[in-house]
Amino acid sequence: MIAISKIKKGMTIVEVMVAILILTIVMLGCSALFISGRSHINAREHYRVALQLAAQKLEDLKAGNYVDIQLYEPQESLSVKGASYYRSTNAQDHGLYKEVQVDVQWTRGGQLRNVSLSTFIAPK
Repeated sequence: MIAISKIKKGMTIVEVMVAILILTIVMLGCSALFISGRSHINAREHYRVALQLAAQKLEDLKAGNYVDIQLYEPQESLSVKGASYYRSTNAQDHGLYKEVQVDVQWTRGGQLRNVSLSTFIAPK
């Protein structure tokens, strides 16, 4: 009885090509996920900055004199980390208090984005 045994050493070129193809697909998927995640982080950073600019304006108005709050202030142009933001303030006098609304706008990806905060301010 003669036993013929084939000992398989190494891999064939087809196995190597399939492994490279699978690795490439996985790497492309990971890079697309990374790029998408980074884009969302940048969008959230712009939103956070706009929210902070609006809150800062409201705090400045609260800390100031009640009679100095104007019903309409011209739009301010602000630049933070190279990005341009536009802040406008509107107030309505309700007699015993004023309702103040601060809008901050910026452009991202060709679209106009907006954050709006409002509060009521009473005389001290």
